[in-house]
Amino acid sequence: MPVYEATESDFELIPEGTVVAAVVKEIEHKELSFGPRLNWKFDVTEGEYKGWTVNDGTSPKFSIDPPSKMYEWAVQLLQRTFEVGDTIDTDDLIGLPCRIEIGHKPDREDPNKFWMRVETLLPPRGAATANAEAVFG
Repeated sequence: MPVYEATESDFELIPEGTVVAAVVKEIEHKELSFGPRLNWKFDVTEGEYKGWTVNDGTSPKFSIDPPSKMYEWAVQLLQRTFEVGDTIDTDDLIGLPCRIEIGHKPDREDPNKFWMRVETLLPPRGAATANAEAVFG
């Protein structure tokens, strides 16, 4: 049997506040004790952190008012708004480019340990963004 030696972790975090280019790699639906959750994985596609993965989660709630986190992310990824009754298939979000601002979240059990999270999801560089007048007239 192989023998393994315990070592210090070499896990590093992308600095908080850094904005990186990424793509949506995976969205997995999970049933947890407190309710359903979507676990998102983003692959960083450029720069010194290219190849890194950032994980975060949202509720599967797709509400417009007030906007849920999933709704806000879908708006940024697809560069469109939605009306009541519109639907979305999370499979259609896989592979879409975006930018993510990195945040750090303390571990629930060890306050000295931190995890990376998506602080803000932004459209990819060069994406046309609509202003309020274009959306609401």
